[in-house]
Amino acid sequence: MQSSHISVQSLWPSWVVVRITAIASLGGVLFGYDSGCISGALPQIQESLALDSGRSELIVSTLYFGAVFGAVVGSSICDLFGRRTTILLTDVVFIIGAVCLFLSTNYADIILGRFIVGIAVAISGIADVSYLHEISPIEIRGAIVSVNEASISLGFLLAYVSGFIYRSAADEEYRMIFGWAGAVAMIQFFGMINLPESPVWLDSQGRKQESQAAQSMISGIPSTATIDPIGQPHIRDSIGSSCDQGRVKNSDGMEYHEANDAFTQPFLNRRQSATQLFKTYRRQMIISLFLSTTQQFCGQASVINYAPYIFALSHNENRSVHLQTLSIGLVKFAVTVIVVLRIEKFGRRALLLGGMFLISIGQFFLALAFSGLDGNSDFSINGVIPHLALPGALLVVCGYSMSFGPLGWLLTSELFPTEFRARALGMSTIVTYLCASMVTNTFLTFLSEIGASATFATYGIFNTLGMVFAFLAIPETDGKRVEQIEVSMQEMWWWKVGDHHSQFENDYRSMSTETPRPEMTR
Repeated sequence: MQSSHISVQSLWPSWVVVRITAIASLGGVLFGYDSGCISGALPQIQESLALDSGRSELIVSTLYFGAVFGAVVGSSICDLFGRRTTILLTDVVFIIGAVCLFLSTNYADIILGRFIVGIAVAISGIADVSYLHEISPIEIRGAIVSVNEASISLGFLLAYVSGFIYRSAADEEYRMIFGWAGAVAMIQFFGMINLPESPVWLDSQGRKQESQAAQSMISGIPSTATIDPIGQPHIRDSIGSSCDQGRVKNSDGMEYHEANDAFTQPFLNRRQSATQLFKTYRRQMIISLFLSTTQQFCGQASVINYAPYIFALSHNENRSVHLQTLSIGLVKFAVTVIVVLRIEKFGRRALLLGGMFLISIGQFFLALAFSGLDGNSDFSINGVIPHLALPGALLVVCGYSMSFGPLGWLLTSELFPTEFRARALGMSTIVTYLCASMVTNTFLTFLSEIGASATFATYGIFNTLGMVFAFLAIPETDGKRVEQIEVSMQEMWWWKVGDHHSQFENDYRSMSTETPRPEMTR
């Protein structure tokens, strides 16, 4: 008789997992493309519609305003309809937004299209990360979830390539740059139709039989239940004890569901209020909010969205503005791929701190490069050091691709148990896009008001302070379950001091209320 213990390493990654990861990650390509395509299209839009700085900023930031709305409803949609169904819905929204932008004839049409696309970007991000997290085994979970970030970087690269191709296009042909996103959305839509729903989500809904069938389809191990493309279970003859009646086990005798880290945590009472959940996961929420804010206020969004503008501002005559912008996409994609392939070896904490360090160096390079700008609206270039602008921008993008890019959502997904993961990702995404809209909607204004050097220096200072917090408060999460991360967090200096201070205050209050103060005598 075959052993009932089947090694997880022998099962993963199966071809089905590879296919699911590739198709689900197309949402990341759409995310990156729709976020980055404005970089190449904006100069043409400004010229075609004669836009000032304020209206130009609004075109860039409208996507993030739409993303805020998408993030507000995204986690609820994801939890209500399931991860796979939500991805299909967002593909439809992506297509609508792409058509709107492709057919745009005026400023209002562009704003509407960017807002619609922003909604899809946010919901897709929540659904994609949840889906990838829940179909992957814990041993390679970080790499699989980070494939989404690699896809985002690929999307940015494709957006910059598209901008380069259409850099000399006739008036209003910039709409072609927007239109290509619709084709990618259609590919993902038809690819997702035949994929299974997340077995974790199915299990959380009490649909145990469908969950086992979906897990069997994903792992490639036959089960007593199988699943058809539209999610309907069929029961077939048992294949014997090797799968323990449809439940795959690893070499430790642990059910594969447990090895997948999704079924190890008991589900919390779903009637618990959000306040109670915040209290339960206070440290995790603080870290999640930190990641959401710092990854935007570090200034990376300004660099990638306004790259042609920044390089044109540096007046570096030796390099093409469009080629420099394209180099950002290439570096972002290359670094992200390397990180995805080696993330399990490097560890989350080392990548986060190393990447933040590079971001700070890059922003200070940019500040130095534009140190001669006087802050006036004509952007005079007396004393500028143009050759530092490109290295500075590349360092910012490289550092982000090592840290916040692959780790922002990954860390949040690892910090919380299954029943709160989508909600935590949703809250984190709301804050992320609120901050992104603030950064992108003020960049050109800051350049004219305080100057480019002060703007980039401000980003660098904010990121450096965040790096200190990360060093003191964020533990390694690689390969750990939620309760193990909680224990590691308690050993971090930041939380030790905070908990000690809170305990001191509690003891003081207790003494104040329980022990009567003695009468004062003269």
